Amino acid sequence: MIKKISLFMLSACISVALFGCSGKDKAKNNSETASKQVVIENFGVTTEYDKAPEKVVPLSYDAAQTLVALGLEDKIVGVATAEGSYKDCLPEYQDKLSKLKVIVKGTPNFETLLSKNPDFVYATVYTFGKHGVAPVEDFQKENIKFYCINGTFSKKPAIKDIYKDIEDLGKIFRKESQAEKLIDSLKQREKALKDKTKATPIKVMAYDGGEKMAMTSGQGIENEIISLAGGNNIFSDLKNSFEEVSWEDVAKRNPDIILVHSYDQGDTSGTVEEKINSLKKNPALKNVTAIKNNNFVVVKLVEVFPGLQVFDAADRLNEKIVELTK
Repeated sequence: MIKKISLFMLSACISVALFGCSGKDKAKNNSETASKQVVIENFGVTTEYDKAPEKVVPLSYDAAQTLVALGLEDKIVGVATAEGSYKDCLPEYQDKLSKLKVIVKGTPNFETLLSKNPDFVYATVYTFGKHGVAPVEDFQKENIKFYCINGTFSKKPAIKDIYKDIEDLGKIFRKESQAEKLIDSLKQREKALKDKTKATPIKVMAYDGGEKMAMTSGQGIENEIISLAGGNNIFSDLKNSFEEVSWEDVAKRNPDIILVHSYDQGDTSGTVEEKINSLKKNPALKNVTAIKNNNFVVVKLVEVFPGLQVFDAADRLNEKIVELTK
């Protein structure tokens, strides 16, 4: 994942929900929606859906989790693990995720993906390039519709991109009602965080890995997670979601807390313990507050990528911030 990151980095049912309707009206609405063509603009491509896709391949477990949360597990013909495991996902979805057929551990090549004969692929921006699975043009030549997770390619990724993904998936798969409920539940968590947290002077650095330099988070969803938790991202001035910075710059900005990314599998720079030990042994960081006071917060990679678990990361970080500001 570190290599990938360093290379780049509501629907028709809303009015019904607002005004209420009978079961008969809802059934009619769903029937009408199912018969309509859906047009989605995503990743610079306009795609028409005359019907909901039937053979779906998500290229990570967190992508699969969103589909499962919408009740689409029966349409998933295979999943790629990317850098995670179904055990990294929310407990309520782990059983269904564990039963999905794994097409490859990690990221597939295009031939492996084609062997599943998908008509829809759901994945991050890292999929659609020369260092990923294949460029967009190859998917189009094979008549495979795709959806690129907004928060991985937006100019300024934000939590609102997660809501956009769910809304669009609801339209594509004619699951608008489920999508609306899922968005509402996430917005409630976001509101709860905003209501209980307050801004503090606590400085936070996200650490993904790296030895000669540190891979950290700049502008993007993790920056928003840190703000939601009441902290201040010391590298919020960086334009990209992920960038490399020097250890000298880390020391100069002196974080109070280091947010450490945990990987279950994949291309990593070591276990969480190894990452933390390397930070502690780094002579350039000996005077950093987070190092001296052993202030580390571990978050799963799935919790800082655009998906259903971003508020889990914010909650965990907030607990540490509250502890330090008592």
